[in-house]
Amino acid sequence: MAREITIKNVKDTLAAGSNIIESAQNEVVWILPPNYLAYSFQFSIPEKSKMLIEKGGRVRGITKISGAYLDPVRKLLDSGEELRHIDQFPGVFMLVADNKESISSMSINAENLTLDDPTVALWTDNKAQAEFLTATFETAWNEGVDAKKRLREL
Repeated sequence: MAREITIKNVKDTLAAGSNIIESAQNEVVWILPPNYLAYSFQFSIPEKSKMLIEKGGRVRGITKISGAYLDPVRKLLDSGEELRHIDQFPGVFMLVADNKESISSMSINAENLTLDDPTVALWTDNKAQAEFLTATFETAWNEGVDAKKRLREL
């Protein structure tokens, strides 16, 4: 039977995301607002993603790439993550590992976000939820702009 946990603040959401990436064996996909992306470095998420990539795994992510967040994007690209830019989904947070375990929140306050801000995110190991989120990710991925191209444009 699938388990579900509701997470109620940004800090705990990022900590849960970090644990999901650490347990991944093959692939992680994510969509994050840029400020979540910046905070991810405080939770060693990029380092865990890099370890997965070094073991032969794949990490693909989507975020809005803009002036204030160019450095984190470059760091992730340098570590081997595949990234795309998209202007849509400004308040979406989702992360899926191996199409099994996921965490998501569909309407977060992406402006002036702090680690202590409240949010409602759902962590689950429900495979149907992971498959739904992965399908959503793939649609956005296909519509996104390659991050390297976006960086050149900026």
